[in-house]
Amino acid sequence: MPTFDYTTFDLLNPAGNNGLSSYALYFQRLMYKEEIYPSNLITPLDTWYDKQYYGAVDRTQNTIIPQLANLTPITKAISQNLLALNFVANAFDSFAIKMQSATVARALNSNGNTKILNPTATRAYKDPSRLYDSYLQQLYLSFTNSLSELQQRQITDFRTFVAAFARHMKTVASTVPVTKTNYLLTNIISVLNSGLAIAIDNGPPEDDEYKYTNWINDPNFDFYIQAAKKFGFTVNKNIPWLLTADLFSDAMMVHLEPYLTNDFELITKENFFETYYDKTYLTDIHNLKNYLINSYTLFLTNNPIYQTRERKPQCDKTTVKTFDRSALPSNVAGVLTDKYMLDLYLDLRSTEVGSPVQLSSKLRQEIAGVYHLQPDKNITPMQNAAEYINLVFRDYIYSVDYLVLNDNLLKNLDNQSRSGNISTAGAVTQQLY
Repeated sequence: MPTFDYTTFDLLNPAGNNGLSSYALYFQRLMYKEEIYPSNLITPLDTWYDKQYYGAVDRTQNTIIPQLANLTPITKAISQNLLALNFVANAFDSFAIKMQSATVARALNSNGNTKILNPTATRAYKDPSRLYDSYLQQLYLSFTNSLSELQQRQITDFRTFVAAFARHMKTVASTVPVTKTNYLLTNIISVLNSGLAIAIDNGPPEDDEYKYTNWINDPNFDFYIQAAKKFGFTVNKNIPWLLTADLFSDAMMVHLEPYLTNDFELITKENFFETYYDKTYLTDIHNLKNYLINSYTLFLTNNPIYQTRERKPQCDKTTVKTFDRSALPSNVAGVLTDKYMLDLYLDLRSTEVGSPVQLSSKLRQEIAGVYHLQPDKNITPMQNAAEYINLVFRDYIYSVDYLVLNDNLLKNLDNQSRSGNISTAGAVTQQLY
């Protein structure tokens, strides 16, 4: 039953866009969700309100990122640098040929949308690591811009820099993510970052009128959806020109058949994510360590000296002395010890998801035990410990309304209240695949 009594005029003239008032936008978005997208067609993929983490987490809720070696160019694309996972690119090329053949055979209405008649990839894989690196630059700037004159003077070397920056990261982590694992769960990341999706239009996804006029109301829209399903794709409900691999459907599994695991086994539901993706928690600590090193190098370049001020009571004067900040030590491990990095990672992962469990001495001892025992000999002691930390926190992930990251957010953290909702992974990603 629809939420509102939508009029015929409303249904024929959807006007949802981001420029509306809050109430008008609420009305329009609900109307699109409940009435505009045809309910009698094949069920679409809804990455706005339902499967927000499709392609961002695996079947056990680990945050994942595509392995670059499995990406390949899409043949039917506006440029040669558009990539998707190999089986997705192959499936799309077959789908495009099918649509072209149907157009030539006059099975489609020639007056329809040319993007349906002749599908061509216009957008595809976007490297989430580049987005994360850019985001970390903003995080660094938020730190340096927040330093008072006194705090700047107190940073004299790498050790004092790390202490100050780590405090900043742990403070902001309650509002914005710091680790890559949680950054990739914010809604600045889309299904295009997964390697599973291909867009055949560059239209505005926030404009309901554009979607209705050019896609949903097109005479070939039903054929388009059915053809997409035949080749293993699902159409995105809120972005009808975005095709996403319907993982583990019979139609998509056909396109996976030519590919094997590193052990030359057939691809299955059980080994798919191990073959095509990397778990981000395995590199989180390494990324953080490099980030601290590179940040101090940049800080030292921009701020090579510091000053001390000493007041002399007897003459009521202040003496200012200038010193060179210490260079990056040759052995950074003396500062960034494994224990320090594990403690920092534990604190960040906990704060990012609202501190759902107590960081007791018992938990820290368990993490240390995993580090020393190294139960999985295929990964390092640090990665074993990171895996244990991930097991503790992976069941708590941000809901999709956590935040939309933007360039101004980190500049105004003092004015930001936490708006995120923490949900258990089971509740959010149940039946995701």
